[in-house]
Parts: sequence; structure tokens; C-alpha cells
Amino acid sequence: MSATPDTSPGAGAGPDTTAESSYDELLAGRAAAIRVSGWGAPFRLFQPHNACFWVALALIALGLWNFVPSYVNTFGVFAAADITSLVTSGLFALVFLYFLHRSDRWERTPGRLVASAFVLGGFGAAFAVALPGNAPLMSIYTKLFGQAWAVDWKAGLTAPFVEESAKGICFLLLLGLAPVVIRTAYDGLIVGAYVGLGFQVLEDALYGQNSALEKFGADQVGNVASTFVLRALTGVASHALYTALFAAGLIYLIGTVAQPRRVGRGVALVLAAVVIHGVWDSSGAIADGTPLVSVVLVLTTVVAVVVLFWAIRVGGRRESEFMRAILAPEQARGTISDVELEAAAGHRRERRTFLRSAGDRATRRRRKHILHAIGDLAEDLSRSGGHDDEEVQHARSELHRIRG
Repeated sequence: MSATPDTSPGAGAGPDTTAESSYDELLAGRAAAIRVSGWGAPFRLFQPHNACFWVALALIALGLWNFVPSYVNTFGVFAAADITSLVTSGLFALVFLYFLHRSDRWERTPGRLVASAFVLGGFGAAFAVALPGNAPLMSIYTKLFGQAWAVDWKAGLTAPFVEESAKGICFLLLLGLAPVVIRTAYDGLIVGAYVGLGFQVLEDALYGQNSALEKFGADQVGNVASTFVLRALTGVASHALYTALFAAGLIYLIGTVAQPRRVGRGVALVLAAVVIHGVWDSSGAIADGTPLVSVVLVLTTVVAVVVLFWAIRVGGRRESEFMRAILAPEQARGTISDVELEAAAGHRRERRTFLRSAGDRATRRRRKHILHAIGDLAEDLSRSGGHDDEEVQHARSELHRIRG
């Protein structure tokens, strides 16, 4: 049984159902959607009675303990490299943050949750768990299979397991801190991507510093910049993507009040994250040192993007249902039209169709503003629990103003 009741006009009613009772049903459907989805719920990091808070805090503290000395102890000699690596990593983060913000198109993830995911992924997953965990496993591979084999395969057979587990742990901690906010696979995609982005940015900063160390401090800015360009160009198949898939898979495996369990789908997404990560890190060994390594990387990127878009499409179905239920009363009262509801609650294809059907550029721009205003209205309705408070009334008036 779906967690969201049928909210179509007249659903479950006989031929004598009045318009008023139909509208009441739509309001009931909206209230159920807000309650089940958790839309509009705030996020609070400080939860002293929640064990997840203390574990997350310990991981961040341990990560800082490992991260800070790596910069402080070498800053006098490698100041240029350190500053360049932090600046370039920050620029990469801004680009990805913009992409994630644009992808978060139904219910906006609370800013505090975004910041917590980024910090926990960067310091907790990368420097508290993954960095100390990678080295021992790589050492075991070297002892068991020899130096030559380990050089080729140790990265691809270590990082996917240690790092994805580390980031998965951080995501589960956030799920324990925000069980009302993180409820669907799409929430897992977005929050997981922020965890992975934090991991990647801090890892890129470390790689930039290491590139300067390998050249004994010569041309620090140039070496760090070249490393940044290489990782930015290959950044599509990145930790943000891996963790987005991994976290969405965890949501399917666990199941929530808003997301029924789909064990097969969850296992598929978790394995996809691990396998894609492993193939990427083993591309040199797979290509056996030949120029085919570029082919392996391109094919891996294509597969990663296809899997991501599939996960977004499938995971977005539940979000679309919630958006439709929340906005259905607004359609019934004439605040938004049928085609606007389809564009706002639909996927990118419906949105593009709505925008492209505009006659000219000015109309297309106005329609973009209308969709943005409808999103604001849905957000305000979620925060208010579906009640007509001052912010909801302002959102409606703003929508009318844009049309006028």
C-alpha cells in the first residue's frame, strides 16, 4: 500500500460528492504527504541525547587531529602548495555545490544538514577512517601477493571497500541524526553526494600537497594546479557520485516510512558504487599499462553517469508524488494550472517541455520564475504543515505578481 493516499479530485468518492468534500480530501492528502515525507522538517546537529551525535563529533575531531598536522608541520616550506591546493579544491567544491543545489529540485535539503554532511565526509570519513584504514590493507596485499602485483591492484582493491564503507558510516550517522529529513532514496542521493564531496575536496587538497612534496618543493603552484586540472577533468566519476549511489542504496536496503524497502535495488546501487570506484582506481592495471587506459576511464565515466541518472529518475518518483500531493489543493483552487503542476511535480522532461512551449524568450524566463515560485510555495506549505500562514500567503501573492 502506498504511504501517500490517492489525492486526485474526487478520489474514492461517489457521483454525489461535492466540490467541498473533494477539496477536503486534497487537503487531507497534502497533510499526509507532509507527514510521511518529512518535508519542511528542520535539522538540528546538537543532539546530546543521541549517540550518533557523539560518534560523529568524535570522527570529526579525530579527522582534524590527523589533518591539521599535515598542513601545520609543512606550511613553512610548502606554503604555496598548501594555499594553492586549498584554493583549487575550494573552487571545485563551489562548482559541485552549485550542481547539487540545482539537482535538489523538489524539497531543498536544510543548509545545516548540507554543512554537516560536507564536514563529516571531509574530516570524519577521509582523515579519521579512510586514511588510517587504507595503509594497513595495502600493506597486507603487498605481503601476500608481492610488490609488483600490489602496485597495480592495491588501490582498486582497497579504496572502494575502505572509503565507501567510511562514507557510508558517516551517512548512517546523519540518518540517525535526521531520520525525519532523510527519508527517501532521493534524499540519500543528495546527502550522500555532499558527504562524498567533502571527502573529495579534502582528499584533493592532500593530493595537491603530495604533488609538491614529490618534486621537492619545486614549482609548487604549477604542480598543484596541474594535479587540480587532472582531477577536475576526471571529476565526474568522483566520490560525490560514488557516495550518492551508495547512500541511496542504503536507504533502499533499510527502508523508511516514506521509502519502501527494495533490497535488490539497494544491493545493486551499493555494488555499483564499489565496482565503479574499483574499476576507476584499477584502470591502469586493467589496461595493462597501454594507452587503452583512456578508453577504460571514458567507459567507466559513461557507465557511472548512466547509473546516476537512472538512480535520480527512479529515486525522484517518490519526491514527485509528494510534490503533486502538496500542490494538488493549489491546483484545485486555481493558484496554479494543470500544466504548471505537471512541470513542477514532474521530472526534467516535463520541465523542459513546459519551458520550450513558451512562445518567446521573455515568456520562457517568466515561466522559470513561476516554477521557482511554485517550489517556494511548496516549501512554505511544508514548513507550515499545510496551513495558510503569512509565508504561504506571501508565496501565493508572489506567484500572482510574477504572472502579472
